[in-house]
Amino acid sequence: MKHRAIWMLVIIILPFLNSCDSEDEPLGFSNPNSKWSDTATLKFTPAVENVDAFEYYIEAGVNGKEYWNTTDLDFNISLELDGASPTDISKIDIYAYAEETDGESFTYLGGEQGKLYETILNPSDAFVLSFSKDKLEELFKNDFSPNHNGQVTTNDIFEFKWVITGKDGSVVDSRVDCFGFNCTYGVATNVIQVAPPIWEGTFDYEWIAATANAQSYGRISVGQTGTMTFTLQPGSFTVYDASHLTADYYYGSAGTLTYDYESGLVEIEGRYAQKWDIVDVSGPTLTIDFSYQYSAGYDEYGTFTLTRTDGQDWPSNIYTN
Repeated sequence: MKHRAIWMLVIIILPFLNSCDSEDEPLGFSNPNSKWSDTATLKFTPAVENVDAFEYYIEAGVNGKEYWNTTDLDFNISLELDGASPTDISKIDIYAYAEETDGESFTYLGGEQGKLYETILNPSDAFVLSFSKDKLEELFKNDFSPNHNGQVTTNDIFEFKWVITGKDGSVVDSRVDCFGFNCTYGVATNVIQVAPPIWEGTFDYEWIAATANAQSYGRISVGQTGTMTFTLQPGSFTVYDASHLTADYYYGSAGTLTYDYESGLVEIEGRYAQKWDIVDVSGPTLTIDFSYQYSAGYDEYGTFTLTRTDGQDWPSNIYTN
């Protein structure tokens, strides 16, 4: 009897297992009766790697500026239809919602439907979508609380949904017809502490001393003037490209200058092992002793001044090793 009971139990369980298998299809197999609207969605990838949020810069220092640095974000969008063709799609509507932070309270703006941000007609399977802080500001300016003054703040978070409309009349709303993750996309703001661009600009130089060989081989003269331009490298707060590192000395070159705002250390790098020794900081003027790879062997030494042209003074802690 015991053996018979066990077999009866197996017989009862088998139909149950089979019913589960028939409902839960193995991963990697699609339902042949499915339609594009069953799985349609969008996939977002930042067009610039790791740039997926607006950026607000706060410069270090007593008089440091605060400003929006990145207010437009581009995303590469993939229209995923699980085998269907983009030609089956009539349009994609992108709707925006805002989560406003007011102290410790949060207000969700946009209502149930959201605010229409953009419509893409007859989309391809890959396209670019741009999110603009200014455009979002215009959409929500009348909804923000008074302390926002109609403007986006760094604490605001924006959420985007998509409504895909097919040429067959089918409609997929990602907030209604999607479950789990990746049903909406959010954008916030990164607040970044940065060093002020101390070396950005074009400054005046003047040679005030030079050995005879420096004047001969370097093709400069005491009293000679000119300019040197420094440009902050994209994405950097400390490294600058220099048009010329040694005031047009013949055996000098363009190169880079690295500046540590906290310590004041200045380092240069270019051809011929050019070297600065900052010997004086007086308001807008630096006094710099120059040498390079062959200075010791050929007695090529000189001193030039570098004077700001923007009405500011150099930080008093600037120095070189």
